[in-house]
Amino acid sequence: MHTIPPDLLRVARMGWHVLPVRAGSRAACFRGAVDHATTCPDTLARWAARWPGCGWRVVCGPSGLFALDVDRPGTHAADGVAALSALVRRHGPLPPRPMTRTGGSGGAVLFFRHDGEPLRGQAGYPAPGLDPHRGRQAVTIPPGTHPATGGAYTWRVPPWEVPPPPIPRWLARLLAPAPDPAVTPAPRMVADRAPGVLMRALHAVCDAPPGMANTTLNARAYTLGRWCGAGMMDLTQARDTLLHAAQRRHIPMPEARATIRSGLNAGLRNPRPTGRALP
Repeated sequence: MHTIPPDLLRVARMGWHVLPVRAGSRAACFRGAVDHATTCPDTLARWAARWPGCGWRVVCGPSGLFALDVDRPGTHAADGVAALSALVRRHGPLPPRPMTRTGGSGGAVLFFRHDGEPLRGQAGYPAPGLDPHRGRQAVTIPPGTHPATGGAYTWRVPPWEVPPPPIPRWLARLLAPAPDPAVTPAPRMVADRAPGVLMRALHAVCDAPPGMANTTLNARAYTLGRWCGAGMMDLTQARDTLLHAAQRRHIPMPEARATIRSGLNAGLRNPRPTGRALP
């Protein structure tokens, strides 16, 4: 256990699920690492001994975290610091929270408690230069180095001094996913094919290889969303089938709901032609 970096052990004891990444990189040291992120000191000690000098990332979903990456211009195109300052002036202050200093670039990552609020995870929300992270997304924490600059990540405000506060309501509101588009009724002849399509989606998620369950869930949600967008399937039935599959595969429900919502919405925006068969 003596090989574990002290600050890493402290966050693990707080329930932050972490994984090792290659030195000077964001690439995990082994395949499927996101699904094996842990708080277990014995596992962390084995990883630290196997990959000495590696960096570390925290996976937001199992840690109950939402992280907001704030970019600085120079290594990034947009000025996230200015964008966040403008949002704070418009909507209100941010509460005290844990915060890192991004290695070499001068940016920061702000940590908040995630209580299951539906949030976007796309870069550039709620403004250019701001990158939200939740669910299976991971962010680098100390000790680690920036892959572009080689600078070390450090704690500006460590979480053992200031615990992650709830996400401010105004920030959660700005990051809320777009509402589901309306779906036209399905033609009878095409709708009769829907049960088989739904069952194939269910089995695909349940039988996905280790480390691929959430990726498969997203892909199948996109496929079913295309059917719903073409009026070939009931949206509620598609969503319920995917949720059932996620539950059977033991994907955490907040993470599953966000993945399903994102995949369905993407599919709804790209409806499939009614004459094509599902591969």
